Amino acid sequence: MRVISLGSGSKGNATLVEFGRRRVLVDAGLSAKSLAQRLLAMGVEPASLEGVFLSHEHQDHARGAERFSRKHGVPVFSTVETLEAMDCSPVHFAQWHSLEPGRVIDMGWVRVDPFPVPHDAAGPVGFVLEGDALKVGIATDLGQATTLVVQRLRGCHMLMVESNHDDALLRDGPYPWQIKQRVGGRLGHLSNTEAADLVEKTVGDGCQAVLLAHLSESNNTPHLAQKAVREALVRRGHECVSLQVARTRSVTPPIVL
Repeated sequence: MRVISLGSGSKGNATLVEFGRRRVLVDAGLSAKSLAQRLLAMGVEPASLEGVFLSHEHQDHARGAERFSRKHGVPVFSTVETLEAMDCSPVHFAQWHSLEPGRVIDMGWVRVDPFPVPHDAAGPVGFVLEGDALKVGIATDLGQATTLVVQRLRGCHMLMVESNHDDALLRDGPYPWQIKQRVGGRLGHLSNTEAADLVEKTVGDGCQAVLLAHLSESNNTPHLAQKAVREALVRRGHECVSLQVARTRSVTPPIVL
């Protein structure tokens, strides 16, 4: 299994997940041109993707989905609510398939399990992808780690979870108060402390790697995010788990299991 963040944060989110020579993309928040360029830089032909799975409709997660799908003939999977919030219909894509939280999409070589997450979007979901006896969990936009989120992410061999902001930096930072409330609210984004708590509750003996995602460039630093989550891993006796931070404006080195 290979997981590559092509970009993570407010400038655009997209993650390549490969099992052998077969692959899908989770989110398409970069332009279609940038998505193709970054894939090609990693040795991946855009048309080789077997699906783009959208977590929700916000531009930093769905910006390039329509054009990329049409240009490269790649199917798009989303909830009906996400499709409607994008002001799209199925004809806007090469193909479109409906996602329903709790209903597994079995593509033969990978099983994709979408689950609901609390975020200020129309029908937001996280994903667990399972293939080759390996599981990767992805939850990158959520205001709180609900019991369901914790349950779905347990047992994964690799986790990609949001660690958006440091509480003090958000409180004292440049954002207007209304935005601070949204970001820190129960439908906003996970703080470093909340990400550490989520990791502590979900990482088990089989987990080999954790990738921290969607860091705010204004309200966080890689050091603060890693410090909080590393301490959680040590508390759980999992200090050997690989811990990385996804880059905000470029491709992050691959995680290979």
